[in-house]
Order: sequence, then C-alpha cells, then structure tokens
Amino acid sequence: MIILKNTDEKPTITRCEGTDSTFQALTVELDEDLQARYGAQMDFFGRYNHASDVKNAVYACVDDAPAGCGCFKPFSDGTVEMKRVFVRKELRGRGIARAVMRALEAWARELGYQSAVLETGILQPEAIRLYEAAGYKRIPNYPPYENVKESVCYQKTL
Repeated sequence: MIILKNTDEKPTITRCEGTDSTFQALTVELDEDLQARYGAQMDFFGRYNHASDVKNAVYACVDDAPAGCGCFKPFSDGTVEMKRVFVRKELRGRGIARAVMRALEAWARELGYQSAVLETGILQPEAIRLYEAAGYKRIPNYPPYENVKESVCYQKTL
C-alpha cells in the first residue's frame, strides 16, 4: 500500500513510451485488476491490451510514487484510441485518472488528432463514470468489440 504524505498534491504526469518500466509495472497491476473482474474473459480482451509498442504513454506520480497510467494509439485518420487507463485502487477518487486523461488528450491534440475513442468494460463502473464525466459519448462498439456484451465504447471530439 502507498501512503501519501499530502493528499492534496496534484499528480505529476510523465510522458513515456510503452516500454517504460514504470508504465509497464502499472499495466501489470491493471491486468491483475482486470483478471479479478473478468476472469476467463481476459483471454479475449488481453490480446488487444498490449502496450509495449505504444509511442504515446504517460504515468502519474503522487509523492514521487507511481499512481496511474494511460496511453493512446493511432486508430484511424485523425482519431486515437485511449488504452490502459488505470489508477491504483488505494489512490482512486483523487483526480489522478482525470489528470491522466487530460494529459493524453492534450498530447493527442498536439499531434494533430481531432477525436478519441475508447473501450471499457461493464464491470468497470468507475471507468465509465470517468469517461462520461470527461465528455466521452457512448457509441456503437467498434471492432473487435462489436459483438462483445461486456464492452462499451465511447468517443470524444478533442
């Protein structure tokens, strides 16, 4: 468990690539969380969650301790797909995920992208609340999630 010295401290966001060791360690924790929620269904989802080839990733630290992460990949002309957004369970509810999303969206805009899509699961109500509060609108599930009842997809104009 991470003990925060100052719970009012804003997270520090660091840009990196998917090969960064801090980012990778956080995604291991994300995968453990998803495995606990979805069990055997992760055999399907896991194949779409690799991020080692990602060029645009971030991680957030609070009190110099890794707290959360996220990344994006090109999806189509002018659109990125947000992936691997995660905050350690004991640090949730402190605005870290919002800071990660804002950083990813700003970076995508800097690179000329106009919109973002993402997929999340129905067993992640905190993620759904985050995305909807951030202005993402529900869209029909895009491939490869189009016939997956556990998936919900969103889009936002950047």
